[in-house]
Amino acid sequence: MKAAIILCALLAGLLCLGNVNAEEPVEAQIKLFQFKPQRIEIKAGTTVKWENGDAIEHSVTSGVPGEPTRVFDSGFFTKGQSFEHTFTEPGTFTYYCMRHNSMRATVVVAK
Repeated sequence: MKAAIILCALLAGLLCLGNVNAEEPVEAQIKLFQFKPQRIEIKAGTTVKWENGDAIEHSVTSGVPGEPTRVFDSGFFTKGQSFEHTFTEPGTFTYYCMRHNSMRATVVVAK
């Protein structure tokens, strides 16, 4: 019985530590038909939040125009709205706006 109580206390402590080490969300903007910043470097487990500052719909779609990768896709959202995605795996993720193919950027995720 005593061992079970100690085990529960240890597990609870480990869960709390996980929250202490979590990365803060990274803010990104869509403004003047550009993703800002154009390159985001984060650790795995970090959430990126894009906010649309333009008075027109945009999307945040993984891949390149004509070749979406389906890792993430915001669909179209308008001024004042936002989209979030948590990157759980390391890698380089390109993305673009489905309506404005010249809008492109990258998220680089480290371990």
